[in-house]
Amino acid sequence: MLKKFLQHNNTQKFIGWLIAFYIKVCFNTSLWYLKNENEILSKLKNKKKIIVIFWHNRLLMTSFCWNYENNFRMLISGHRDGQIISNAVSHLGIGTIQGSSNKNKMSSLKEILKSLKDSNVVGITPDGPRGPREKIKDGIVSLIRKTDATVIPLSYSAKFKIQVNSWDKFIFVTPFNKFVAVWGNAVKYNKNKKPEENLKVIENELKRVTKLSETLAK
Repeated sequence: MLKKFLQHNNTQKFIGWLIAFYIKVCFNTSLWYLKNENEILSKLKNKKKIIVIFWHNRLLMTSFCWNYENNFRMLISGHRDGQIISNAVSHLGIGTIQGSSNKNKMSSLKEILKSLKDSNVVGITPDGPRGPREKIKDGIVSLIRKTDATVIPLSYSAKFKIQVNSWDKFIFVTPFNKFVAVWGNAVKYNKNKKPEENLKVIENELKRVTKLSETLAK
């Protein structure tokens, strides 16, 4: 019965609104620090096709790391939790693309290509929607090769946070907090390297900025 209730469209919209409201409260009552912002600014200025990647467990406040003119669209899965997230970020001015990075391929490729062509920036959780945690799937490498997009890792952390007992160890943050977001160095697909080598470069950079954000947020 509860599952059926949660699948109801109005229920998902209400939960999404509550999440968006809580995110706004956390943002407006906290200190925010943004590091290495020139990396994203320079790519936007040069009108590059950009894919921003961030871990699934840091979805909650990622939307507030985006404060630029270009539209930001997140790739969100079509299952129940994904629909709730889509409803939440819609209240924060973020568009969505339905799809996932599962099983060595990136779904919704056509819509992603169109978004990039229209100067939108696409945000992807490369370990979503089901993990394994903080491991980038092969679909990301295939996507950046096909789109010739620049990948920029992004991570944030908070001084006061709780890690939920979920597959991704989802980070739940509190109001009146200190947040530090770190933009990573841009990465392009290197044709002289194997796909798995490209994947490792991207994954290592995302892990680096994740660790740095955690250190700076203390």
